[in-house]
Amino acid sequence: MSAAHDLDDLLRSAVAAARAAGDVLAGGFASSDKQARMKGHPNNPVTVYDRRAEETIVDRLTAEHSEDGILTEESDESEGTSGRRWVIDPLDGTNNFLAGIPHFAVSIALEDADGALVACVHDPIRNETFTAARDRGARLNGRQIEVSKRESLEGAVVGVGLSFEPRRRTEMIGQLPALIAFAGVLRTLGSAALDLAYVAAGRFDAIWYLALHPWDVAAGRLLVAEAGGRITDLRGLPADDPLGGIVASNRRLHGEFVDALA
Repeated sequence: MSAAHDLDDLLRSAVAAARAAGDVLAGGFASSDKQARMKGHPNNPVTVYDRRAEETIVDRLTAEHSEDGILTEESDESEGTSGRRWVIDPLDGTNNFLAGIPHFAVSIALEDADGALVACVHDPIRNETFTAARDRGARLNGRQIEVSKRESLEGAVVGVGLSFEPRRRTEMIGQLPALIAFAGVLRTLGSAALDLAYVAAGRFDAIWYLALHPWDVAAGRLLVAEAGGRITDLRGLPADDPLGGIVASNRRLHGEFVDALA
């Protein structure tokens, strides 16, 4: 099998798993009892549907790609033999899901030693599926997408990821005046995976988070890169560890944005 066909098959697997999990989430969205509990912090919930969506994804990917490792938000990491691993967030935006706010997503990426090979962020409520494959561009429901063309932070549409941890939230709010003077629109929507997908689609000019986990950014990182954008840490350096924070943008205004935060 050629490398191109291999990527096609891997991306099809990711999309099918994400859409199957999305069906689980869409079915549970209207439930009056999502059986939520807190994990590690009183503002960090997990629901029975996080678990069901994760099981759906893992079962499908394990059946099709048993040699690959799996890293997912809700379970221990499993090692593979292929040198690749699937990085999964079965429900990004759990607080929105619990509150009845229709803005959340499934995020799946497959990584090798050089980073993400394929990526899928699926919004089951809007039926929007953002996909990317290495060196082959990014798409939304099959249509090519690219980052915005805005040249300056002046008037930019900026997504801000407010942490569930009060200390980090307060720190971010303290830095907002630097952006308020320039940005035209500030939004905090509650799903890092969708924020990154929105940068890739040109809906956001830039986004900013103080701390994320690998499953939050694995798919979105490839989407942004393949759509022509850029992701760094808060100093403009390679974002090797998302726990140190990320800035993602259309590339054109990236330096100005990082300077404003500094």
